[in-house]
Amino acid sequence: MDQLADWFAYKDLISRNNITWNRDSPYNFSDPGSVFEEFQKRQFTLHEYSTIVLLSLYVIIFFIGLLGNALIIVTTIRNGQSQHSKNYFLINLAVADLAVTLCCMPTSLGTIIYRIWVYGKFLCKFVAFFQGVAVAVSVYSLTAMSIDRYLSIQNPMASRKFMTKRQCLIMIAAMWIISALFMGPLLYIKTVDTIELDSLPSVDFCIEQWPQERDRKAYVLFLLFVVFLIPGVTLAVCYSHVGRALCSKDMTREGSDTSTRGLFSRKKAARMIIILIIVFMLCWLPYNIASLVSDLSDDFVLILLFFTLWLGHAHSAINPVMFWLLNRRFREKVRVLVKSVKKNTFSCTSTSSMSLPAYV
Repeated sequence: MDQLADWFAYKDLISRNNITWNRDSPYNFSDPGSVFEEFQKRQFTLHEYSTIVLLSLYVIIFFIGLLGNALIIVTTIRNGQSQHSKNYFLINLAVADLAVTLCCMPTSLGTIIYRIWVYGKFLCKFVAFFQGVAVAVSVYSLTAMSIDRYLSIQNPMASRKFMTKRQCLIMIAAMWIISALFMGPLLYIKTVDTIELDSLPSVDFCIEQWPQERDRKAYVLFLLFVVFLIPGVTLAVCYSHVGRALCSKDMTREGSDTSTRGLFSRKKAARMIIILIIVFMLCWLPYNIASLVSDLSDDFVLILLFFTLWLGHAHSAINPVMFWLLNRRFREKVRVLVKSVKKNTFSCTSTSSMSLPAYV
């Protein structure tokens, strides 16, 4: 009975992980081993409808995010366009999205399927930290792209002066460093909490240990401010000026075909970045708001958090899809790349086929 008392001493932790025990259940709660088996059984959620839906959705965005962001990086570098300032930020955005796809999606899905943490203390801290860094870098990359669009339309000379290769690389390095500093507290408060009972296996959970609940909410508000509000205001200011400039009579009356084509190109680039920004806000704001107001002891809210986190992760797959839909040149480069790969594959296959008789 002492073991059973120890077990229920962890009821707060258990409730935070979506477990409620019914003492009227026919299950034999006088046997700690039975309680442990029931507990483990409830942590495996693959049979639940919500988990099946999330699993299917995660598989889709994983492969789209992996392929799409890899194509953005490869085609941009392969075609020698990485020297343009906006493409430095585009590659940086794709790298951040690829990091979310490879590092964060698998462990998040694993935690949804089996809510006991089996990945160790390092990944408990690192995954949350790296996800936060990658998300912050994404929004800062979009902000830098909007500033670049603003300068290129309002003052092209200033754009060429300030958006040099060196300046862009410095800005990108600063994005990662600042984002890491902002997400640093996660390395401290994220920890593995272990339930240990005599003669029973231990159980680990990756949780946030805040001194007080108000500290957690203050930190979430801080992140909303530095990752969403400040960049959001910057974006709004930049694109309000860009919109006025693109619609002004002076710019639309420029006479030469070259200037007209340049204006049209800048309009398309500005429109694409605006859409990417809107998509980012729609994907990540729900999770941040849900994290701020959530009560993790509520089963429905916990499932809602999982779905809003998926929506945030989906942003890493939506970006390349939007880029494909909005950028004709990107589509052409991908087609050229695919043809080149097919040609090389066919060439290698033909060479191998011709060589076979010599080894028979």
